[in-house]
Amino acid sequence: MAAKNLTRVTTYVNPEIAKALEEWAEKDERSVSWLAGKLIEKGVKEYQSQEQQRASTPEVKE
Repeated sequence: MAAKNLTRVTTYVNPEIAKALEEWAEKDERSVSWLAGKLIEKGVKEYQSQEQQRASTPEVKE
């Protein structure tokens, strides 16, 4: 996806998480921004999948 089609999101993390992201990104030869974007994308897809499962599962009433 071209950068011009992306929206900026700003977040704050504790220093330990920032350090871990920096090390991970460096190891994978990627930027922290790219890595964070991919992690957010994965989390959103998992959330949407869970929501779809909840919506399609009949509610059990006692």
